[in-house]
Amino acid sequence: MRTDVLVDTSGFGGNITDRYYLSILIFLLVGTARLAGVSLFYVVTGSMKPAADKGDVVITVPVRKIKNGDIISSKQNGVVTTHRVVEIRRSPAGVYFETKGDNNENEDPFPVSEREILGKVVFIVPSGRIFNENYIPVLYWLLGYTFGLFIYEIRVQKAPQV
Repeated sequence: MRTDVLVDTSGFGGNITDRYYLSILIFLLVGTARLAGVSLFYVVTGSMKPAADKGDVVITVPVRKIKNGDIISSKQNGVVTTHRVVEIRRSPAGVYFETKGDNNENEDPFPVSEREILGKVVFIVPSGRIFNENYIPVLYWLLGYTFGLFIYEIRVQKAPQV
């Protein structure tokens, strides 16, 4: 038995109480994240290699400001695409984003409007393995960020409109 370990988790999840609390934790995390607008998308092509490969999971959050070089997820004609912004065009009709997969030769054929943006990618989970111990600090960061977004949204909605 190791004596240098502060918390022994080798038996975690083995009994019904552990599973119950873990289920509640996951439910709260996912519920809070969804309320704050956090979304997860599964990458189905290699168009974003090397940043994101087929089988990866991208985590997006809603943002108000997008700049060149940001990776965004958008939905056009019922299809979700995650590509990098290569140019921003402003016109009287609105703001449009030219996007391109890092592994593609050409830009996407149709610019993305502000309404079609689902979120900005803040983290990419290689092969969808989010519970690897290397990602625990990232999970804490995401939980904190999500909670902060949730509180911010509540405060903005309750603030008097002037």
